[in-house]
Amino acid sequence: MDLKKSSSVEHGIFTEKVNTIRAAYKTDDKKVIVSHIGELDQRRINTLSSLVEAQLEHLKASKTTTKKIFNIVIEALQNIALHGENVGADEIPLNYLLVARDGQDIMVYAGNAVPNTTVKKLEERLKSIQSFSTFELKKQYMDVLTNGSLSEKGGAGLGFLTMALKAQEINFDFINLNNDYSLFSIQLKVLK
Repeated sequence: MDLKKSSSVEHGIFTEKVNTIRAAYKTDDKKVIVSHIGELDQRRINTLSSLVEAQLEHLKASKTTTKKIFNIVIEALQNIALHGENVGADEIPLNYLLVARDGQDIMVYAGNAVPNTTVKKLEERLKSIQSFSTFELKKQYMDVLTNGSLSEKGGAGLGFLTMALKAQEINFDFINLNNDYSLFSIQLKVLK
């Protein structure tokens, strides 16, 4: 099912991104198992996390895999809830979460609009995380846990580290939406 078409350029770019991901998962071996587009609050986060857990149980994923994916989904949803921005004249929340089965792997896709002023810092942070070994990720995690401070929005910087520790692969991109905002997307791969 395609997202509804909108007259705003920002929503059009968002819709194209989400529909492109969905299009890649339309076979028996590759299928979206959980999808959420739009606003997020604690009630929706609880519902989505329970739904992900139930779908993974249905797929007969191991408890270890389920726990990894559950943690990634919680971090991704919390990130969207804390940092997602409403964009355009309609103040549309451009947020998404897709969890998909890809053969023997589980893919988690999440995205939200971020101010362009934060793109460079986010990109540097994520490139740094991608370059870390597992040992370096664990060390960085412990350093932030013991020495970190809360940001204005309540984050301590552990979310991306947690996701990277749980996933076998982490990728991201930014798509410019307008002069003020970009669509941040993160993709995480977990072996089933």
